[in-house]
Amino acid sequence: MELTINGKQYVFIFGYRFIKELNKKNEVTERGMTLKAGLDNALMNFFSGDIETLVEMLKTANATENPRVSEKGIVEWIEENGIDMLFDLVLEELKKSEFTKKKTLNFEKEVNKNLQ
Repeated sequence: MELTINGKQYVFIFGYRFIKELNKKNEVTERGMTLKAGLDNALMNFFSGDIETLVEMLKTANATENPRVSEKGIVEWIEENGIDMLFDLVLEELKKSEFTKKKTLNFEKEVNKNLQ
C-alpha cells in the first residue's frame, strides 16, 4: 500500500515483519507458554474503529521501508483526508497479505455476525 504524505510517497507492507513487530508489543507469557497476540489485539481495536491502533499499525507496516513516515505525518494525512478511507485501505491490504489474510477475514466474519 502506498500513501502520499506531505508530497512524499510512503510504502506500507503488512507482511511477516509487521506480524513480528506487533507480536513483540503484545506477547503474553504464563506458565512457560507464550501467546503471540499482536495481530489479534490490533484487529480487535482496528475493527472497533480505534484511530490510535490504525496509526500504530501504519507506523509498524512502514517501519521496514524507506522513507519512514512519522506519526505526525500520518495524523496530518488523516486530518486532511479523513479516517474512513484510510480504514478501508488498510482493511483491504490486511485481506490481501498472506500473513494477515486468514485472521483478518475470520475476525471480520465474527464482527459482522455479531452485528446482525
